[in-house]
Amino acid sequence: MDVTTLQKANELNQKIKKLTEALHCFEWPDTKEASMNPWIIIEYDDYEGGREKQLLPFGLSQKLIQVLKTEIKANLDKAVQEFNEL
Repeated sequence: MDVTTLQKANELNQKIKKLTEALHCFEWPDTKEASMNPWIIIEYDDYEGGREKQLLPFGLSQKLIQVLKTEIKANLDKAVQEFNEL
């Protein structure tokens, strides 16, 4: 394996780890400690220099979570395939 291929493999490995961590925000291995109802929270700067948080409505949050999971899984599958082809 040459240096360029090794660097590419390392980059893909890091990408796979980050995508897996991102997916774990919405799906967990079978544990009793994890909540199974994730909810998206929007955090933003307020006018007083602090931070505000706003919960999205649960139905909208669930729809967005499905979209995010689908995209994360597609990118993860692509990265794993590229890694395996090296």
